[in-house]
Amino acid sequence: MNTTTLLTIIATFADPGFAGPGVPPPADTLTYGLPSPPAAVYHVTDSLGASMTAPGAENMAVSLNSSTELGLAFRTDPGGVRVTGTVDGFTGSATSGMMGTETATLDDVSGRFEVVIGRSGVAELVSFPQVTGAMSQTSLFPLLSFLLFPRLPDGEADPGATWVDTATVSGDAGEMTTTSTLVTTYTLVGDTLVDGRALVHIAMAGEVTIDNKIEEVGMSATQEITGSANGFILWDPERGLLAYAEFEQDFDGAMTMSGMGIDMNIAGTTRIRLEG
Repeated sequence: MNTTTLLTIIATFADPGFAGPGVPPPADTLTYGLPSPPAAVYHVTDSLGASMTAPGAENMAVSLNSSTELGLAFRTDPGGVRVTGTVDGFTGSATSGMMGTETATLDDVSGRFEVVIGRSGVAELVSFPQVTGAMSQTSLFPLLSFLLFPRLPDGEADPGATWVDTATVSGDAGEMTTTSTLVTTYTLVGDTLVDGRALVHIAMAGEVTIDNKIEEVGMSATQEITGSANGFILWDPERGLLAYAEFEQDFDGAMTMSGMGIDMNIAGTTRIRLEG
């Protein structure tokens, strides 16, 4: 998918009133199987802004940006299809007036991506990459498998059909323990043409809860974040994979550290693009 196509997608769906042609996809196209070729490369970008407020202190604004390249390989499995992958590229930055700019690179990422998907979505999350340092608290890696392989309807569905999926993931990254929950409502809009290619448009409305606990020598902190992740998915029935996804995040939360409470808001855009 080239840059022109990507811009066409964003322009087409920028209008919130757009509903697509409302044409149902052909039968049995909204299922996962072994894709051909059995490999894929995804690019994931995050552009977020965070504001934090502490009693008796000035507000602090932070700009958070990251870009990830993930290479995946697919093979048949008794549970459906096993997907393994590695992070082949990663850059991240957190910039504020108080702290300057902190950066993260591929050297800050460890671990392997592995998941088993059935006909309708994730059947087993085996492992996911982790990032330490500046981007650890905003990393999408814990929930990434559920974004790359969103839940599909069981059986045939007509435009307007809805279905719900709930995913909860826990993991440790250094001194931080994270539990993330994503509850997503999907709505089938229908077939749409993008750059002459037939894709399936699915709207998504997600509710996210993230709990972080940090334990270091002489310091402990807890962080609770809740909010929404709303947007859309473009499904490629020919590849049997997600071709593009975009959603807006808007989270509110609080951190308690050394007895001090800090309120925060995080908002921004995440985009996922299948290469080719």
